[in-house]
Amino acid sequence: MAGFSVNSSNCYGCKTCQIGCANEKMLPAGVYLRRVRIIDTATGMAYVSMSCNHCDEPACVTNCPVGAYTKDEKTGLVVQDHEKCIGCQTCVQKCPFHAPAYNEEESKTYKCDGCIDRQKRGENPVCTIVCPSLNIAYADDFESLLSQETDAKSIKDTVETKPNYGVVMDKDAELDMFANIDGWTETVDRGGENY
Repeated sequence: MAGFSVNSSNCYGCKTCQIGCANEKMLPAGVYLRRVRIIDTATGMAYVSMSCNHCDEPACVTNCPVGAYTKDEKTGLVVQDHEKCIGCQTCVQKCPFHAPAYNEEESKTYKCDGCIDRQKRGENPVCTIVCPSLNIAYADDFESLLSQETDAKSIKDTVETKPNYGVVMDKDAELDMFANIDGWTETVDRGGENY
């Protein structure tokens, strides 16, 4: 199954991945599918870039009341039919990472699709190529990606949805912090506070 690996030990929070994704997808202002978050670790502050983790057991798929989400069995990507979305935000509430992004003006959510259109053209997801430190990796085979990213640790066993997300962090950081991201600080602009 497809997945991302992020080297947070080298991330300095520039948000180029976040902005590159928004530009590629031509998203409405303030809607971000990849978000850079700040967390406290045993060794200090760290930045974590995260989008949809294309979980093995995605809560958005099982909880959407109109069936707007599906998991492609071949690629492992979780995709949204934006036209079906009724804006109830159940997907945002049920996703342990709050990955779907709600747009108040449109009353609909948006979600990372792994840049499926780029992949069909043989190109990588835009977040992987715009990062100035090349901290984001993607592969169709998440387990293979983890074997190549030798310092990456999977968070698959820490969250019930079984996310396909690996992370490289300072050696003292604990992976169980991914089980509850509600305490993390978003660096996206949500009214001028944290930008």
